[in-house]
Amino acid sequence: MTSPTDLENVLNPPASGRRPLKKARLTEQISTVAGELFRAHGYMAVTMEQIAAASGVSKRTLYKYFPVKEAVLAHLLEGELARDLASLGFQFDPKAPFRANVSALLAESAAWCERHPDYLLPYIRYKFAGFKPDDQTADEPSGSGDMVQAWKMLIVAAQQRGELDASHPADGLAIYFHYLYFGALMRWITDRRLDLKQEFATVVRLFVDGARAAGQ
Repeated sequence: MTSPTDLENVLNPPASGRRPLKKARLTEQISTVAGELFRAHGYMAVTMEQIAAASGVSKRTLYKYFPVKEAVLAHLLEGELARDLASLGFQFDPKAPFRANVSALLAESAAWCERHPDYLLPYIRYKFAGFKPDDQTADEPSGSGDMVQAWKMLIVAAQQRGELDASHPADGLAIYFHYLYFGALMRWITDRRLDLKQEFATVVRLFVDGARAAGQ
């Protein structure tokens, strides 16, 4: 069953060993400095060379951890989302149905996205172009807010309770749900007249109705 500790570990996985800890500190330093530059000069105006210089690292080191500027932005935004959720004390109810838990998380995500509209388009484009949830190497920064794992955790619990069809692998369902999530974000980004919370509600309805176990 899902627990608050499970959620904390998914959104903020603990570092283990000296090298991962050093890497985590360096990537956080770079993304924090990049965020200051983005706010001061605008995302489009900031270059990777400026980020490296302001962070006090070589361009080679910067590109080792972040191959493109969008990767820096993704790490920054996912880290902020994870910290914001943690500061709100967000928790899943292990006894609640999938629809209730995922809708609660999406409501928090919608509120957060509405506070960060300027960065979302390059972020979503980057995530769509290079979405590889199971293909992270030691030299690639893993987002501190891995939403795919959060979806998977909720899906597994729902399958165990008999809410969702267990014949479909949870990994695959989590990826499908993640693309639906991004699709709703893209619709909202390109048409700000839409209500993002309603877009997310549509995603939940489409997913749950399509993945529901027989007889539910």
